[in-house]
Amino acid sequence: MKKIAALSLLLSLCLALAGCSGESSSAGQELTELEQLEAAATVISLEGSAAEIDGPGAAFQNGVLTVSAGGSFLIRGSLENGRILVDTGETKQEVDLILDAVSIHCENDAAIYVERAEKTRIYVKDASPSALSSGTARTDSQLLTQGSGAAVYGEDDLDFMGPGALTIEGNINNGIGCKNDVDINGGTLEIRAVNHGVKGNESVDIKGGQVSISCGNDGLKTDDAEKEGKGSVNISGGSLFISSQDQGISSIKDINISGGEVNIVSQRDGLNADKELGGWVNLSGGRVFISSGNDAIDAAGGMLSISGGSLLALGKDKDLKATVEASVPCYAGSLKLEAGETLTLKDAEGKALAELLSAYEAKTAYISLPDTRSGDSLELFTGSGEERQSKGSITLS
Repeated sequence: MKKIAALSLLLSLCLALAGCSGESSSAGQELTELEQLEAAATVISLEGSAAEIDGPGAAFQNGVLTVSAGGSFLIRGSLENGRILVDTGETKQEVDLILDAVSIHCENDAAIYVERAEKTRIYVKDASPSALSSGTARTDSQLLTQGSGAAVYGEDDLDFMGPGALTIEGNINNGIGCKNDVDINGGTLEIRAVNHGVKGNESVDIKGGQVSISCGNDGLKTDDAEKEGKGSVNISGGSLFISSQDQGISSIKDINISGGEVNIVSQRDGLNADKELGGWVNLSGGRVFISSGNDAIDAAGGMLSISGGSLLALGKDKDLKATVEASVPCYAGSLKLEAGETLTLKDAEGKALAELLSAYEAKTAYISLPDTRSGDSLELFTGSGEERQSKGSITLS
């Protein structure tokens, strides 16, 4: 590991010198943001229950790697039962953690715990995947409440930057948890949790990357709207896949989808905006597909506003729980399917517009698709080929 640390230091020095001389890193290209952070980083090599540290701002003791100053930290290797603790003190500073083929398991708490920092950004290099886990995998559904309640936890803001692949497994409680804001900007995140997949008390923003969540409660969740402008879930890019045993997305305020692709299979509501605070579900772009075992969309205290994008949402509950305000063609009403049937919607010319597997029995649907007009009749089919069956039609308003 000393050789690896020495080589890493030499590479960092070379990159730093290239930056000082005004020369680019390779082939006349400027250094990327991540390359700049690596060039200035403290290099840390984890070795089971020990660590080698080359640079300032970090220390290791009793299985805990403590980051005590702002700056960037390039981390490699594994901890068998330990964690990274970020605490920059009363004068909070920004911290960049760069994970390079990192594997950290903490048996009784978060693998990464941010106690105090202005913001902690978690980068994952794309050469090799990294993994963070808390607790022991279980088959029972009982939640454990000790520790932070998440495999990655922050008292302050958490940003996930990519570009590589990161697996997060929360066997104690949540996958990602934060008292403030969680932003996912890129990379590939696979999150498994016995409770919520991603819980940002004040906000959850998905701006890019590919996020896959399998969880025992809500996929994305917020629960604190005390501050002005806080409490919402916002999705503007990337792709999101949620398989949840409760609600797909649960927001104490609004759910705003303006881009990206959202796929939800949930035992209860697909999208739920808090009725007591008058939460709205706003769809202005992106593609949303929902199969739910209860309400596809619940905005009983507010409204489902549709001004763009694609929506195909199936619910088992026979009553619609969202009043629709739409500036584009849409349908909100009854639509019956058996569990396991694949629904295909076609226009009058026979062109397939959308398709969705109904994981549960469906009784109602919300549908809004591009390139359609008010008054258009869409044909409904299940199955394929010679086994395709007509399920009637709907008319867009």
